[in-house]
Amino acid sequence: MNADGLSLNLQLATDKTLTARKGPTPTFTRASTATFVGSDGLIQSAAINQARFDHNPVTLASLGLLMEESRTNLVFPSATLTTQTRTVTAVAHTLSFYGTGTVVLSGTHVATVTGTGAYPTRTTLTFTPTAGSLIMTVTGSVTEAQLEAGAFATSYIPTTTASVVRSADLCTITGGDFTLVYNESEHTLFAEASGMSHAGFPSYLSFDNTTAAEQSTLAGYPSSNRVGCIESDGGATSAAVLLSVTLSQNNKMAAAMKLNSFQVSLNGALGTEDTSGTMATATSFKIGRNWQSVVLSGTYKQVKVFKKRLSNAKLQTLTT
Repeated sequence: MNADGLSLNLQLATDKTLTARKGPTPTFTRASTATFVGSDGLIQSAAINQARFDHNPVTLASLGLLMEESRTNLVFPSATLTTQTRTVTAVAHTLSFYGTGTVVLSGTHVATVTGTGAYPTRTTLTFTPTAGSLIMTVTGSVTEAQLEAGAFATSYIPTTTASVVRSADLCTITGGDFTLVYNESEHTLFAEASGMSHAGFPSYLSFDNTTAAEQSTLAGYPSSNRVGCIESDGGATSAAVLLSVTLSQNNKMAAAMKLNSFQVSLNGALGTEDTSGTMATATSFKIGRNWQSVVLSGTYKQVKVFKKRLSNAKLQTLTT
């Protein structure tokens, strides 16, 4: 019996695999290796195109599927940082490392960053330098160091003799598998996720045709940190319902879509239903990114898709 039309059920934190309990298995790609925290609490490396299932390094709790945008570690060698100068641009950068040593920044930005402990205690500083040469003077123990352009620290990117790029994580369902998941006339998207960033208007989950013109998404809004049920049809936004979200915590969220009936639910709270709007026509399903591949960095515990617009009461129960 499947009264609610469940078409995809991914229990990512529990199963630690992209093999679905119900529905097709998504296609996962990443053009580089990448690191994650294994079940033993230690940093491990994942091969090209291998999904990462992250863990809390202290409690060893399974956090789920780790999805991250592309980043570059500008410092090298990273294992044990030495004094060096790197060219930076005038955008937000984040310095992170383990150990009890000190990194003194000078040149394009002035600051002193003192480590607070060995792994798994990670010290971070986010700052916006002026463009030019950033000098990092290192004393003491500074290990697994990373300097990346971005407003938050991402998973460790090891370097030796040059900077290294970690490619974006991409998770998609297309083709014949897509038809097993999608119902154009009505559907519901559900995700449980944590540690997310909304930079660049990404989507937690998205039905789209790889353009902004046709998209049906559970979206992340950077303005005031909001989660939204967003529908775009024919090149215009046909419906939008938004709720404020605390990104630093684990969140359960769902977006329900049907002609003239759009709703979002977050941790048991409902938005103000949008009762006018038409449905998009999509050709792909994406986890952790929007139509233009802006990736939403964080971990997914579970993902579900329903071929029905669940009732508001069921949305609250699902997200509580």
